Amino acid sequence: MQILLFAIIVIISFGLMIPLNSYAQTPSNLAMFVQIKVQDSGGNLVSYLECTKITITDVAKLNLLLDKKSPVFEKSFVTNGDQKFEVIKVNDTVIHPSATIVSQNMISETDGQHSTVLAITDHDGYPVVKGDRVTAYWTIIRPVS
Repeated sequence: MQILLFAIIVIISFGLMIPLNSYAQTPSNLAMFVQIKVQDSGGNLVSYLECTKITITDVAKLNLLLDKKSPVFEKSFVTNGDQKFEVIKVNDTVIHPSATIVSQNMISETDGQHSTVLAITDHDGYPVVKGDRVTAYWTIIRPVS
């Protein structure tokens, strides 16, 4: 049942690739989706967003990052016809130390001294107060050659 549901999600995802790639600054064969969940300090749901405007700032560096083995990446594979795809899930959770408005979430790479943003999702934003827990769920699908 899980495999069937997963296959349906992947098939729908490829139907959505055209609008998602139209937002990217650099053409790529990546499909990216981001869901954001905001909970207050008591665990109550405050906001839930599904973001479709994703900008990939450096496709080559993003692919190199995704090629690395990391406990942060949950990787699986799915086949559609003769094409095999890699599905990578990355979750990022932040507990906010102060009140603010968040209108972007990003994937970045750091070398210890400098940080490079590789993908950004812009959205309408959500207000957070001190102690709010925000989790960004990134799903990245790319073909396996």
